[in-house]
Amino acid sequence: MKQTKFQNFLIFSCAFLWIMMMGSKNVYTAEIVELQRIFNAGKADIALAMTYYFITYSIAQILMFFFMDRINIKWFLGLSMFLSGIVTVLVALITELWQAWWLLSLNGILQAGVWGMCLAVLKRYLPESRLAFANTVMNVGMAIAGIISYGSSAFAVAINKWNLPFIVLGIILSISAALFFLSVYLCEKHVKLTIFDEKNTSLEEKPILLLKTKRSKSVFFISSFILSFFVHYVFYAGMNWMPDMLAENHNLPSHICILISTLAPIATIIGAIVSIIHCEQHRNFISVALVYLGVGVILSFLMIFLFKLNVVVAIIILVTYLVIFQGVITITFGVLPLKIGGGINSGGLGCLMNAAGGFAAGFAPMITGLTIENISWQFSYIVIFIITALLFITIFLVNLKLSKNR
Repeated sequence: MKQTKFQNFLIFSCAFLWIMMMGSKNVYTAEIVELQRIFNAGKADIALAMTYYFITYSIAQILMFFFMDRINIKWFLGLSMFLSGIVTVLVALITELWQAWWLLSLNGILQAGVWGMCLAVLKRYLPESRLAFANTVMNVGMAIAGIISYGSSAFAVAINKWNLPFIVLGIILSISAALFFLSVYLCEKHVKLTIFDEKNTSLEEKPILLLKTKRSKSVFFISSFILSFFVHYVFYAGMNWMPDMLAENHNLPSHICILISTLAPIATIIGAIVSIIHCEQHRNFISVALVYLGVGVILSFLMIFLFKLNVVVAIIILVTYLVIFQGVITITFGVLPLKIGGGINSGGLGCLMNAAGGFAAGFAPMITGLTIENISWQFSYIVIFIITALLFITIFLVNLKLSKNR
């Protein structure tokens, strides 16, 4: 079917754009040790560039949330990401560290709309039956992006060409923007829009949440943002300090710690795929998130007492926790925007959820690091457990309330 062909091209172009955006962005983080040597800078000064990136990235997404209905996604995202590719290439030409601060801050603004706007066009042009597949492809793309970032960086540093990934991936990023523009253009011409009609929808097909008043929408957006922030917070608090935990508490060599911390994000993609499958099997995706959070509570509690006992046990518990929470994250910023239904702009909600994740990515590692330095490793895991337990209680109450309203 001709329409299916254009829908497949749209899925590919959205995933390709997302992969190249994430892959090119994370090169800076992947090369952070090498960049310290090149620019003779400390950890704080080097890390500041990504802090600026996440701040502009998240603030821009919050602003987009309010104007998503008025944005021409095809032109906006196509142009902004084409320019982002050029900015990424310019990072390869920096001679002073402060130049990276400005360029990555600009890239944060240019890249802010990718996730939310991709969700918006996917929901607009794909039938309900294909949204889960598209969501899975987008989430698997994050693991592929990690391989691209660290693989290209490792090769470039090995041949003493630290700036090569910025040039190559920047060019490919601009190409992916052009493909995205073309795919949306073709869908506009040949694909029938998917429109939610509450009156003609069966009870089984209606969304779990159908918000009609401005007040209910405001409460939903604010509470969802807060929940998304803390879901991402515990994930980054556990993930980012994993190599240090292994090095300091189990005396593992640095290269082993780095290898494990590189493989861990790839393993977490299991959580994304399985959570999407579970949400397709069970209409109430909130109850799926509740089960995942319950498992997370148990694992985070065990981590408090077992992180120092045995290295294998510590790795298994922490990686399993991260896999589970990648599932919760996928439900939060992938499944929720696509299944929220009438009255809510999926792209705007996707941007809002991703903005919360951006703030968490910027602040969670810093706050957790201060907690470890000034108190202890065990207390940092106590904090993770408390937040996980509070998330479980909150979602339990939300699910109970919705069950009574049905």
